[in-house]
Amino acid sequence: MKKKKNVVLVVVGILLLVCLYFGYKGFNLFYYYNVDRITTQDYDDFISQFTIKDTMTINHKNVESNDYLEYQNIKIRNDFKDFEKLEQTTGETSLKLILKDENEKTKSSFWMSVADTYVNLLKLDKSLFGTEDKRITNTDLANILEKNKINNDIELFKYLEKQKDIKNNIFTSAKEMKENYTIQFMVSVIMPQMDSITLINGDYQGYIFNLKNNMKEVSILKNGKRYVFMFLNTTYFTDEKINDLLNTIVIG
Repeated sequence: MKKKKNVVLVVVGILLLVCLYFGYKGFNLFYYYNVDRITTQDYDDFISQFTIKDTMTINHKNVESNDYLEYQNIKIRNDFKDFEKLEQTTGETSLKLILKDENEKTKSSFWMSVADTYVNLLKLDKSLFGTEDKRITNTDLANILEKNKINNDIELFKYLEKQKDIKNNIFTSAKEMKENYTIQFMVSVIMPQMDSITLINGDYQGYIFNLKNNMKEVSILKNGKRYVFMFLNTTYFTDEKINDLLNTIVIG
């Protein structure tokens, strides 16, 4: 009788441990399930489109007439004589141009600026991005970047592309759930939604965000910064025109 009682106690103990284990896993799954700032569908849409579509090569060529459009330490061939400069607001750090006398619905514009890389943004205090999410700490973000040897934006994108099909489930460790949640959430906060990414190699390294709303955002990586060239209206700024312009970039 005593032996039978011991067996029952062992079975009950095992069941309690199993319940505690799955209860803990279930809690973590809920805790690291992003339900407040970005819905599951929003995130799925964001990450499913995070595809490195192709690559392009920049082969620098000099502008014979030395006719450049300049901003800070950036120069690009001045194909913008039919554009006019928009007034800058106080503290604004970009040069914005818009095509003159164009229909509002098909307006074409171009601007260039200097910005932090996304990897450097992830190293900043997360509160700067308007999130007070207690599930994320600045230390967590730094550890993820270091653990996965992510030192620049392109390495970050390749990491994200590998991560895009990873889903947290009841069998995922709490540590993995936290890492997946942290990097996915913060990237979805600081990066725009896009259709795909084109990597740039050759004389400059960088990437192109093929954005929604008829836009392309080109980022050249140099000096620990992003040199950003934004093209609005891809009917006017065709791929051929953009690629040809990028070959004339000079960054001091």
